[in-house]
Amino acid sequence: MAASKCRPARAQAPRALVLLAGVFLTAEALAPARAPELNLRQTRDRRRLTDDRDQEARLVFARDGICLIEDFFDPVAFVDMRRAARDGELRLRPEMQESVAVGRQGCFLEPGDAVVRELVSDETVARLRRVAGDDFLAPADFPVELRRYPVGSSMGWHKDEALYEKPQLEVVLTLSNTSDSETRWEMADGRVCGRWLPPNSLLLVLAEGASHGVTPVRIGDRVIAKFVLTASPVKLQSWYDNILSYHPSAR
Repeated sequence: MAASKCRPARAQAPRALVLLAGVFLTAEALAPARAPELNLRQTRDRRRLTDDRDQEARLVFARDGICLIEDFFDPVAFVDMRRAARDGELRLRPEMQESVAVGRQGCFLEPGDAVVRELVSDETVARLRRVAGDDFLAPADFPVELRRYPVGSSMGWHKDEALYEKPQLEVVLTLSNTSDSETRWEMADGRVCGRWLPPNSLLLVLAEGASHGVTPVRIGDRVIAKFVLTASPVKLQSWYDNILSYHPSAR
């Protein structure tokens, strides 16, 4: 391996000293703090990058009825969400309802859970409205689900069934992914896109829209949170069927 070239250290210039109120202060101590300025610049850069991602996602969603947004949440907020999800994983159980998914586990999250709070926050909902192009979208009364795809699980090709009179927006947040599985979906032109979904990515899918599926997990696992936004208060029978997903009577 070639050695990297190192630049010689430069001699440090002597620090200027200023006498103030009988105390010698360095020029650095008198200079305005740079940390707030740096943080402000980083915040502006992140906001600009977020706006660019959302605008690209909006174009893709308008065309295909499905899109992926990476690095959606602030990193600090996402760490809190991931920590809360680990606690929720202790409550996961096999799905009782018949489904195209094989071997998947899940549970409903409580409204006060950190994952739910971030997903239903005003900031998150406003971004998703812009991406989906629907200002009437609001958090649905269907609970947020925590789901896990362990080894051996998969999900066949399907379209999400409508739970409401107007097909809802399904939002899938990947919380962790150590699997070799891909999520695949069909675009408007018939081509199939396959992606390994990284943590802190959101997949937006319009119900009754794009066909999609999940390839079998051979190693590791993937943990997600599924969230629903709707512009219609009118529930269909499928809503009542799916609310029994983790209830023993559904078998």
